[in-house]
Amino acid sequence: MHLLLLLPPGEVGLDHIFDAGASSFWWTLLIFGVSLPFLWKLVFGPLMRAMEERELAVRKAAEDAERARLETEEMRASMQQELEAARLEASKRLDEVKRIAAQREQELLAQAKAEAEKERQRARDEIETALRSARQELRTEAARLALDVAERVLGREFTAEDQRRLLDEFARDAQLN
Repeated sequence: MHLLLLLPPGEVGLDHIFDAGASSFWWTLLIFGVSLPFLWKLVFGPLMRAMEERELAVRKAAEDAERARLETEEMRASMQQELEAARLEASKRLDEVKRIAAQREQELLAQAKAEAEKERQRARDEIETALRSARQELRTEAARLALDVAERVLGREFTAEDQRRLLDEFARDAQLN
């Protein structure tokens, strides 16, 4: 009942609460004006801080993502350059190995040719020596046979001095021919 005492005279009950008259607009403005600093302090302030923190976190994440993308691009470019340098180095080494192999092949071929030529020359020298020795033996044998034939034809034996003289003449004649 005490609430009813506060009502203006002539109004009984709670029906006037739902009556939206001119005074309710002013009361609404007054209540909003009084509660606005509290709302700002207790609701909008923390909400704005949370939104700013979220915006900063999103910006930081975007910056970190961009930085990571740039680092990835740099690393990929660096790896590409290193790979290209490694390919170039491998190509150079392969070319160098091929050049060395070709040079070694030429050296071995030249060495084999020199060895073959040396062996041919040695064989020629041996053949020439054997040929000279065989010719000398043939001359000596031919001279002995000629002396034996001459002794039999003439019917006399030659002295050692005669044999030496005849052999020298025969050797001189054989060398001239």
